[in-house]
Amino acid sequence: MADDENLGSKPNKANIDDEFLRHPHSGAFVRNPLLDKSRSVPVLFQVSEFDHNCLEEAMADWHCIKVSESGLREMTTSPAVPSSPQSSLQRAALSRLRDLPSSYEFVVVLKKSTFQQPKHARRRPIEPKSANGVVIEKVNIEVRDAAAAGLGAGLRVEAVHEGLVAVWNRTHPVLQVRPTDFVVRVNEKKDAQGMLEELLQGDSLKIAVRRAPPERLGSRGSVESATLAVP
Repeated sequence: MADDENLGSKPNKANIDDEFLRHPHSGAFVRNPLLDKSRSVPVLFQVSEFDHNCLEEAMADWHCIKVSESGLREMTTSPAVPSSPQSSLQRAALSRLRDLPSSYEFVVVLKKSTFQQPKHARRRPIEPKSANGVVIEKVNIEVRDAAAAGLGAGLRVEAVHEGLVAVWNRTHPVLQVRPTDFVVRVNEKKDAQGMLEELLQGDSLKIAVRRAPPERLGSRGSVESATLAVP
Protein backbone atom coordinates (compact mmCIF):
# COMPACT_ATOMS: atom_id res chain seq x y z
CA MET A 1 0.00 0.00 0.00
CA ALA A 2 2.80 2.41 0.92
CA ASP A 3 4.50 1.79 -2.43
CA ASP A 4 1.26 2.57 -4.27
CA GLU A 5 0.85 5.82 -2.32
CA ASN A 6 4.38 6.90 -3.27
CA LEU A 7 3.87 6.40 -7.01
CA GLY A 8 2.56 9.92 -7.41
CA SER A 9 5.52 11.55 -5.71
CA LYS A 10 8.30 9.60 -7.46
CA PRO A 11 9.41 11.41 -10.67
CA ASN A 12 8.67 9.59 -13.91
CA LYS A 13 11.45 9.96 -16.50
CA ALA A 14 9.22 9.86 -19.57
CA ASN A 15 10.11 9.66 -23.24
CA ILE A 16 8.30 11.62 -25.90
CA ASP A 17 6.97 8.41 -27.52
CA ASP A 18 5.73 6.75 -24.31
CA GLU A 19 2.10 5.66 -24.56
CA PHE A 20 1.32 7.00 -21.10
CA LEU A 21 2.56 9.66 -18.70
CA ARG A 22 2.04 9.56 -14.92
CA HIS A 23 -0.20 11.84 -12.89
CA PRO A 24 1.99 13.83 -10.46
CA HIS A 25 -0.23 13.23 -7.42
CA SER A 26 -2.04 9.92 -7.89
CA GLY A 27 0.53 8.14 -10.06
CA ALA A 28 -2.28 7.15 -12.44
CA PHE A 29 -1.48 6.50 -16.11
CA VAL A 30 -2.46 9.41 -18.38
CA ARG A 31 -2.61 9.18 -22.16
CA ASN A 32 0.40 10.96 -23.70
CA PRO A 33 -0.88 13.85 -25.87
CA LEU A 34 2.49 14.06 -27.64
CA LEU A 35 1.70 10.87 -29.57
CA ASP A 36 -0.67 12.78 -31.85
CA LYS A 37 1.82 13.78 -34.55
CA SER A 38 -0.88 15.40 -36.70
CA ARG A 39 -1.79 18.12 -34.21
CA SER A 40 -0.85 21.66 -35.16
CA VAL A 41 -1.79 23.33 -31.87
CA PRO A 42 0.29 23.69 -28.69
CA VAL A 43 0.12 20.93 -26.09
CA LEU A 44 -0.93 22.15 -22.66
CA PHE A 45 0.54 20.66 -19.47
CA GLN A 46 0.13 21.69 -15.86
CA VAL A 47 3.56 22.65 -14.52
CA SER A 48 3.39 19.84 -11.94
CA GLU A 49 2.60 17.30 -14.69
CA PHE A 50 5.39 18.60 -16.94
CA ASP A 51 7.98 18.55 -14.14
CA HIS A 52 6.88 15.21 -12.66
CA ASN A 53 7.35 13.45 -16.01
CA CYS A 54 10.75 15.13 -16.60
CA LEU A 55 9.53 16.40 -19.97
CA GLU A 56 12.00 19.25 -20.33
CA GLU A 57 14.76 16.80 -21.26
CA ALA A 58 12.48 14.60 -23.40
CA MET A 59 11.17 17.62 -25.33
CA ALA A 60 14.50 19.22 -26.14
CA ASP A 61 13.38 19.82 -29.75
CA TRP A 62 10.17 21.61 -28.69
CA HIS A 63 9.68 25.19 -27.53
CA CYS A 64 8.25 25.08 -24.01
CA ILE A 65 6.75 28.22 -22.52
CA LYS A 66 5.64 28.55 -18.89
CA VAL A 67 2.76 30.94 -18.31
CA SER A 68 0.50 31.83 -15.38
CA GLU A 69 -3.24 31.10 -15.36
CA SER A 70 -4.01 34.72 -16.24
CA GLY A 71 -1.44 34.61 -19.05
CA LEU A 72 -2.93 31.41 -20.45
CA ARG A 73 -6.41 32.96 -20.41
CA GLU A 74 -5.06 36.04 -22.17
CA MET A 75 -3.54 33.87 -24.91
CA THR A 76 -6.44 31.49 -25.43
CA THR A 77 -9.69 33.30 -24.65
CA SER A 78 -11.75 35.01 -27.30
CA PRO A 79 -14.88 36.76 -25.96
CA ALA A 80 -16.71 36.39 -29.27
CA VAL A 81 -16.44 32.60 -29.47
CA PRO A 82 -17.63 30.03 -26.89
CA SER A 83 -14.61 28.40 -25.30
CA SER A 84 -13.71 24.73 -25.17
CA PRO A 85 -10.35 23.17 -24.24
CA GLN A 86 -9.53 22.28 -27.85
CA SER A 87 -10.75 25.52 -29.42
CA SER A 88 -8.91 27.51 -26.76
CA LEU A 89 -5.63 25.84 -27.64
CA GLN A 90 -6.27 26.46 -31.33
CA ARG A 91 -6.53 30.16 -30.52
CA ALA A 92 -3.30 30.18 -28.50
CA ALA A 93 -1.47 32.74 -30.61
CA LEU A 94 2.18 32.85 -29.61
CA SER A 95 2.41 36.31 -31.08
CA ARG A 96 0.33 37.52 -28.11
CA LEU A 97 3.07 36.60 -25.66
CA ARG A 98 4.62 40.07 -25.84
CA ASP A 99 1.33 41.62 -24.68
CA LEU A 100 0.71 39.36 -21.68
CA PRO A 101 -0.06 41.16 -18.40
CA SER A 102 1.89 38.54 -16.43
CA SER A 103 5.34 36.95 -16.43
CA TYR A 104 6.24 33.97 -18.60
CA GLU A 105 9.27 31.76 -19.18
CA PHE A 106 10.80 30.19 -22.26
CA VAL A 107 13.96 28.20 -22.96
CA VAL A 108 16.73 29.17 -25.36
CA VAL A 109 18.92 26.29 -26.60
CA LEU A 110 22.40 27.19 -27.87
CA LYS A 111 25.65 25.44 -28.70
CA LYS A 112 28.76 27.62 -28.58
CA SER A 113 30.71 25.37 -30.94
CA THR A 114 28.31 26.38 -33.75
CA PHE A 115 29.31 30.04 -33.48
CA GLN A 116 30.66 31.58 -36.66
CA GLN A 117 32.34 34.96 -36.62
CA PRO A 118 30.36 37.37 -38.84
CA LYS A 119 32.19 38.18 -42.08
CA HIS A 120 31.98 41.89 -41.43
CA ALA A 121 32.64 41.75 -37.70
CA ARG A 122 34.04 44.88 -36.18
CA ARG A 123 37.78 44.79 -35.68
CA ARG A 124 37.71 45.65 -32.00
CA PRO A 125 36.18 42.79 -29.98
CA ILE A 126 33.53 43.43 -27.36
CA GLU A 127 35.08 43.92 -23.95
CA PRO A 128 34.38 40.93 -21.64
CA LYS A 129 33.34 43.32 -18.87
CA SER A 130 31.60 46.67 -18.89
CA ALA A 131 30.14 49.06 -16.37
CA ASN A 132 26.85 47.17 -16.68
CA GLY A 133 28.02 43.58 -16.37
CA VAL A 134 29.75 40.68 -18.12
CA VAL A 135 29.63 39.88 -21.84
CA ILE A 136 29.35 36.15 -22.58
CA GLU A 137 31.68 35.21 -25.44
CA LYS A 138 29.96 33.81 -28.56
CA VAL A 139 26.56 34.02 -26.87
CA ASN A 140 27.23 37.77 -26.84
CA ILE A 141 24.71 38.90 -24.29
CA GLU A 142 25.68 41.25 -21.50
CA VAL A 143 24.38 40.18 -18.08
CA ARG A 144 24.75 41.29 -14.50
CA ASP A 145 23.82 39.90 -11.09
CA ALA A 146 20.31 41.22 -10.54
CA ALA A 147 20.55 40.90 -6.75
CA ALA A 148 23.65 43.10 -6.64
CA ALA A 149 21.69 45.78 -8.49
CA GLY A 150 18.65 45.43 -6.22
CA LEU A 151 16.54 43.95 -9.02
CA GLY A 152 15.76 40.53 -7.57
CA ALA A 153 17.43 37.19 -8.21
CA GLY A 154 19.04 35.74 -11.33
CA LEU A 155 20.99 37.43 -14.11
CA ARG A 156 19.52 40.49 -15.81
CA VAL A 157 20.14 40.89 -19.54
CA GLU A 158 21.58 44.35 -20.16
CA ALA A 159 22.34 44.11 -23.89
CA VAL A 160 22.23 41.71 -26.84
CA HIS A 161 25.15 41.96 -29.28
CA GLU A 162 25.69 40.12 -32.57
CA GLY A 163 26.22 36.46 -31.67
CA LEU A 164 24.35 33.23 -30.97
CA VAL A 165 21.47 34.90 -29.13
CA ALA A 166 21.05 37.45 -31.93
CA VAL A 167 20.85 34.55 -34.40
CA TRP A 168 18.29 32.85 -32.13
CA ASN A 169 16.26 36.07 -32.05
CA ARG A 170 16.11 36.26 -35.82
CA THR A 171 15.12 32.59 -36.07
CA HIS A 172 12.55 32.72 -33.25
CA PRO A 173 10.93 36.18 -33.44
CA VAL A 174 8.27 35.32 -30.86
CA LEU A 175 10.82 34.04 -28.32
CA GLN A 176 13.42 36.77 -28.57
CA VAL A 177 15.80 37.50 -25.71
CA ARG A 178 15.70 41.21 -24.89
CA PRO A 179 17.36 43.65 -22.50
CA THR A 180 15.58 43.63 -19.08
CA ASP A 181 14.83 39.88 -19.39
CA PHE A 182 16.05 37.66 -16.55
CA VAL A 183 18.09 34.47 -16.93
CA VAL A 184 16.73 32.19 -14.19
CA ARG A 185 18.40 28.87 -15.05
CA VAL A 186 21.33 27.72 -17.17
CA ASN A 187 21.40 23.95 -17.61
CA GLU A 188 21.01 22.79 -13.98
CA LYS A 189 22.36 25.95 -12.35
CA LYS A 190 19.94 28.39 -10.72
CA ASP A 191 22.14 30.65 -8.58
CA ALA A 192 23.66 33.76 -10.17
CA GLN A 193 27.30 32.68 -9.82
CA GLY A 194 26.61 29.14 -11.04
CA MET A 195 24.66 30.41 -14.05
CA LEU A 196 27.40 32.86 -14.94
CA GLU A 197 30.07 30.15 -14.77
CA GLU A 198 27.93 27.84 -16.92
CA LEU A 199 27.43 30.58 -19.51
CA LEU A 200 31.14 31.34 -19.62
CA GLN A 201 32.47 27.77 -19.59
CA GLY A 202 29.74 25.54 -21.05
CA ASP A 203 29.24 24.59 -24.69
CA SER A 204 25.68 23.21 -24.78
CA LEU A 205 23.43 25.72 -23.03
CA LYS A 206 19.75 25.51 -22.08
CA ILE A 207 18.90 28.98 -20.85
CA ALA A 208 15.58 29.61 -19.10
CA VAL A 209 14.54 33.22 -19.67
CA ARG A 210 11.83 34.97 -17.67
CA ARG A 211 10.10 38.08 -18.94
CA ALA A 212 8.16 40.37 -16.64
CA PRO A 213 5.27 42.52 -17.90
CA PRO A 214 6.24 46.11 -18.80
CA GLU A 215 5.06 47.63 -15.53
CA ARG A 216 7.15 45.12 -13.52
CA LEU A 217 10.47 45.15 -15.34
CA GLY A 218 12.28 45.63 -12.06
CA SER A 219 10.93 42.33 -10.72
CA ARG A 220 11.31 38.71 -11.74
CA GLY A 221 7.62 38.05 -11.15
CA SER A 222 6.40 34.47 -10.83
CA VAL A 223 5.28 31.75 -13.21
CA GLU A 224 3.51 28.75 -11.76
CA SER A 225 0.54 27.46 -13.70
CA ALA A 226 0.93 25.85 -17.11
CA THR A 227 3.44 24.85 -19.78
CA LEU A 228 2.63 25.23 -23.48
CA ALA A 229 4.69 22.91 -25.66
CA VAL A 230 5.07 23.94 -29.30
CA PRO A 231 6.82 21.67 -31.85
